[in-house]
Amino acid sequence: MHSSSTGARDRRRTAGPDPRTAARSAAVLAAERRIAWVARVLDDLVAVPGTNARIGLDPIIGLIPVVGDLVTAVIGAWIVLEASRFRVPGIVLVRMILNTFFDFVIGLIPFLGAILDFGFKGNRMNLELFHRFALDPGEDTGGHWAFVLGLLAVFIGLGWLGLLLAVRMFGAVARLLGIGG
Repeated sequence: MHSSSTGARDRRRTAGPDPRTAARSAAVLAAERRIAWVARVLDDLVAVPGTNARIGLDPIIGLIPVVGDLVTAVIGAWIVLEASRFRVPGIVLVRMILNTFFDFVIGLIPFLGAILDFGFKGNRMNLELFHRFALDPGEDTGGHWAFVLGLLAVFIGLGWLGLLLAVRMFGAVARLLGIGG
C-alpha cells in the first residue's frame, strides 16, 4: 500500500510541465513584449546617424516643461506596476522606481535634462530588470540591495551635512548680529 502511494507521487512529478508554470511563462513573455515596446519607443526608437546611439521619444516629449516629464514618468510607473504583477522582488521594484524617478528628475533640468535623457535609459534598464527577475523571482538581489542601501547612505550623509552646515551658518549669523554668547 505504501509503495502505490509513492508511485502515484512519482507519476505526478514526471507527468510533464506544470500548466501553471507554462501559463505564467506565457504571461511573463506577453508582459515583456509590452514593456519592450514601450521601452523601445521611449528610449531607443531610431538610430542617430553616424553613431551607435539610439534616441526615443522620452527626451523629445521631455522638452515640454514639466508636463512632458510627468507623462513619461507615468508611463515608467506603468512598467513598474506591470513588474509588480509578476512578483518581482521588492528591492528590484525599488530599483525600478529609482530608475523612473531619476529619469523624471533628470528630465526636469531645462535643456541639459533633454541631453542627459539621451544617455540615461531608465525604461530600458527596467525592461532588463523585468527580464531578469520576472521568471525567476528567487534570482540573487544582493547587488540591488547594495545599490539601494548605498544610495540611502549617501542621502543620509548629504542630509546630515546640510543640517551641519545650516547650524554653523545660523551660528555665524547669530554671532555677527551679537545674538547669544
